[in-house]
Amino acid sequence: MILTKQELIDFEYRIANLYDAGELPYLVHLSGGNESQLIEIFKDINPGDYVFSTHRNHYHALLHGIPPETLEAKIMAGKSMFVFDRARNFLSFSIVAAAPSIAAGVAWALKRRGSTKRVWCFVGDGAEDEGHFYEAVRYVDGWNLPCTFIIEDNDRNVCCPRKERRGTDADYAWPSCVRRYHYTATYPHGGSGTPGWLKFKREAEIVTPPVKQSSFIPPIPSTDIKYMDAVREANEALAAAGAVFIGYNVRYGAAYGAFKNIPDDQRLETPLAENIMLGLGMGMSLEGIRPVVFFERHEFLLNAMDAIVNTLDVIETISDGEFKMPVIIKAVAGGIKPFYAGLTHTRNLAAAVRGFVSFPVYAPETGAEVQAAYHLAMSAPGPLMISEKKALY
Repeated sequence: MILTKQELIDFEYRIANLYDAGELPYLVHLSGGNESQLIEIFKDINPGDYVFSTHRNHYHALLHGIPPETLEAKIMAGKSMFVFDRARNFLSFSIVAAAPSIAAGVAWALKRRGSTKRVWCFVGDGAEDEGHFYEAVRYVDGWNLPCTFIIEDNDRNVCCPRKERRGTDADYAWPSCVRRYHYTATYPHGGSGTPGWLKFKREAEIVTPPVKQSSFIPPIPSTDIKYMDAVREANEALAAAGAVFIGYNVRYGAAYGAFKNIPDDQRLETPLAENIMLGLGMGMSLEGIRPVVFFERHEFLLNAMDAIVNTLDVIETISDGEFKMPVIIKAVAGGIKPFYAGLTHTRNLAAAVRGFVSFPVYAPETGAEVQAAYHLAMSAPGPLMISEKKALY
């Protein structure tokens, strides 16, 4: 049931009062001033549709069916910016522009399966400035995916108006998959607007980061299989189990030959945009597809580290286990033979990635270790990375 405008206002007013009374020792981003616009938008959103929200998500959660008492309990537990509900396909992200590429991945999976569900992704006008948003919009528009992006434009971007940060206050003309509405916010960017420092009555409960998992490859009986043969066979086994291989040069370059026997409809060639590559994989994984996201050089991983560190590695933790993303990252450390491609194409960054994430980063050195690493990947409940060496191909 769609809540009324006054019910939405009253809910947020209650949260603001709890915050001012010192009962809520967590950062909150309160909604307000956009009740009428959202009520109209949610008339088009059906139960079961995916809703991707932002740090300012309370109205979205309520209008997508999360009961007020459930939402209040989450907020009081420090989850104001991290509201998730798997049963209702509701997700919120506090990292600006983290959601659009994942939304595109879910939409791709829904279209592939012929589902009638849609994806709705809300962003602020600050996120509109992000390249991540542009990548996702262009992809959704180009492939006609069942995804609508909604820019909630309060011309604020925390505090700075659009003209001051862009040089113009004109609305950018996005394609038809993007809607925009303007509103004047009731509350400031964060908090309730009450001046001065508040004194809270209790300490915040600090979230424990995910436990770092071992990157050790268990020993298996030694085999004489060559490194590249093991890589090819392992990738083909993943394909036989339904995996989709994502990235650039997955079809035309066949990933140095590793994908040459994989059916074309399981190889998704992407733009040269690493964030949308990773986001597509993360979104597909939410719909039960096992994605293998291919980076043909370790250095190219750096363009996707926002998604890897701030979403992929922590989604299970911040959603209290409601959402998992069993994505396989396949990254190749460049070699110096048969030719040298220079410093920015030949470094091995496996150890650096391990320092940022909790999930396993396997680095097989032999064909047998390749087999063991991919065997672990086949049934892994969460993400992992397999670092391969081009020099061993």
